[in-house]
Amino acid sequence: MKRNDNRGASFVMVVVAMAIVAVLAVTVLWIALMNLQMKVTDEKNTDNFYSAEGVLDQICTGLQGDISKAYSAGYTKVMENYSDSSINEAGRQSNFAQEYLKSLKTSLEYDSTGMTFNMGKLIQYVDPKLLENKDNQPRAIIKSTNADVNGNGQLKVYQNRVVLNGLRVEYTDEKGFKSIIETDISLGVPSMSFTASGGVPELFTYSLVGNEGLKITSGLTKVNLSGNLYAGCENAADTGTSTTSVVIPNNATLDVKDTSYMIAEGDIEVGDFAGKDTATIKNNMAGVHNNSKLSVDAQCQLWTSNINVNGATVNLDGMTYVADDMTLKGTGSKVTLGKNNKSNNAKYVGFGNGGDDKENPVAGDSSAIIINGREASLDMSNIRELMLAGTAYINTQAIVNSSGVGTQNSNVAMGESISVKGDQIAYLVPPECIGTSGEGADAKSLYNKNPLSYKEYKDITATGQDQTKYTEINTNVVSTKTGKALSEYLPDGRTIDKCIKKVFVPSADNNDDGLVYYYVNLPTNKAAEYYRDYFGADSDKLNRYTKFYTDSIKVNEAASIYTAGNYSIYDGSNLSLLKGIADGVDMDAQSDAFQRTYTALNSKLLTNYADLPTNAASVSLFTNIVNNTNLLKIVPNSGNKHIFETEYQGKKYQAIVKNGNYTYDANDKSHNVDIIVATGNVTLDADFTGTIIAKGRIIVNKEQCEIDNGTQEVFKALLLEKVSDADDALHLYDVFMDGANYLGNVSAFSNKKEADTKIDYATLITYQNWTKE
Repeated sequence: MKRNDNRGASFVMVVVAMAIVAVLAVTVLWIALMNLQMKVTDEKNTDNFYSAEGVLDQICTGLQGDISKAYSAGYTKVMENYSDSSINEAGRQSNFAQEYLKSLKTSLEYDSTGMTFNMGKLIQYVDPKLLENKDNQPRAIIKSTNADVNGNGQLKVYQNRVVLNGLRVEYTDEKGFKSIIETDISLGVPSMSFTASGGVPELFTYSLVGNEGLKITSGLTKVNLSGNLYAGCENAADTGTSTTSVVIPNNATLDVKDTSYMIAEGDIEVGDFAGKDTATIKNNMAGVHNNSKLSVDAQCQLWTSNINVNGATVNLDGMTYVADDMTLKGTGSKVTLGKNNKSNNAKYVGFGNGGDDKENPVAGDSSAIIINGREASLDMSNIRELMLAGTAYINTQAIVNSSGVGTQNSNVAMGESISVKGDQIAYLVPPECIGTSGEGADAKSLYNKNPLSYKEYKDITATGQDQTKYTEINTNVVSTKTGKALSEYLPDGRTIDKCIKKVFVPSADNNDDGLVYYYVNLPTNKAAEYYRDYFGADSDKLNRYTKFYTDSIKVNEAASIYTAGNYSIYDGSNLSLLKGIADGVDMDAQSDAFQRTYTALNSKLLTNYADLPTNAASVSLFTNIVNNTNLLKIVPNSGNKHIFETEYQGKKYQAIVKNGNYTYDANDKSHNVDIIVATGNVTLDADFTGTIIAKGRIIVNKEQCEIDNGTQEVFKALLLEKVSDADDALHLYDVFMDGANYLGNVSAFSNKKEADTKIDYATLITYQNWTKE
């Protein structure tokens, strides 16, 4: 028997095993090599990224030098005028910010137009070796994504920052690895304080402080006001509404000059206002221009709830902050913003954003500019900045539904931040969508009209005798006007019943009869889209309506404009619609900040909300600044009056504390009465210099009245006067909360160097719209 010889099998198996091990080893080594290469590549990319960021850091380090110089210019400007008693803390802060932004802009701009920044200046801040563009060494290219013919990028100046738009850094290392960063660089304004006591208002920079407002008597020609003004509205009488702060009647003028602040807790009414009496409403609507006028100069910050222009003229040259709306009513209303502002820093800020609940915004907290009158003109061609954080509403809530049909009416939200009354027609629900026989897109409307009569409304909302049921609002029917169905505008999760408003208008002769209007009522973005589609489909109709109500609407195309909704411009013939833009600005955050400032001003004449004492925002200004306990110790009974008297530079001055109303006349003028504190109204029958603080209203009852603020040294001398010679007698300053603090203000920093060490310039530089490739 022959036996197989397998003595070589073991050798073959060893060879095969070694081959397998070799293959595995090569595979492992290859994977390790690839992993190493990937890590090296990633490390190179990371190094490049940080090197590109390093180039930006070099630019920002250079910009810190520009910020430091701008800060120095602003600080020097404030300190040069620090002894000027007419400039209060808010004025100093405003002057600092203006000079700071002006200096920073001048340092960075390419030419006098101020529209572009000097790219060459930024490149000079980078290590020259990175700019040599040689092979086998790191190199960087700095340019702008929106460069002009000279290679310079866009420069934008806002109220609290300067922005260099569209900076692009391309960095390549010695191995050829490339990284790109694109970003905007924002240079903020440092927060400054120039007073030692942040919780004490600069009360005696105010000429007039009326807890319940300011009223100019009808028939007066002109009131010239210098010094700050506060006008509240609590329990205001004879105004037709409890929300009115300042009343400028027909044929009267209020000219505000050399003033840092004009604060109105409620509304400013220029011209006799709707709601006062039926005759006034009819007169305004009949086309009578009433010749009343409000002028506010360029250095003034005007803060108010509403501005109602009732066939009047309003010139606002400074910085205007409005919690709700500016409305042009009546006939011939004319509003001009920033025309006489030589510093080119005029602005209009409507900071009402509808409140925190975006699903249910509040009409009274949604800022817009509204033209509801005839022959109106709105000129904003000279302002630097326009912000409108809200949109207009159709005031259907004012229509009282006294019938038994339907419910009470509520306001209808629009998609325009600048709105003309004629725009309202666009928000009527397309008639073909109302009362259809079915829910499909082919369903037909029973009446095909909007509005419906009460009878027609009942027909489509009830089951007919033949058991016919109609779809009240059909979202699937395509509008013959826009070519779109309502369903295209409904937000996610919201049904049509949440997106329409029915307005019931009873007949004047019969409450059982009337009309029912159907309006779309959409969130701002959807309402704006709806209006744009309507405008695109029938701009001629809207142009005709606009021409009926207004002569012109002008804006400054070079201004920084951000609005929540659409806005229109009109040159007298052609209407143009522009889409609202936020321009990267968080308007909600800004609105909240402005609202806090407005609350602080109304509560205690402060700009910093954090400085308000606990519960200060829930009581009146008079309560916060006057020590009522001490006041009643001096004048305990109604009608009591106490006179304080002092002498300054050889001249006698008086202060008067009155429990009740007080009338200032020529006799008081001859005795140099500089301070008046009254628990009632104060009426001016003569020119006045000093400070008036009234728990009631301040009533100006003199034609050609001159009102001016007094000398701070005189105020201090009067405040130090005592009720009597007794050691424990009260001083005049004891009439005021923290009254001793009014005896002097001290700079928070003794010099610029001390302040300079407290500011980290790097924190003022931030990136926006950052992208990396």
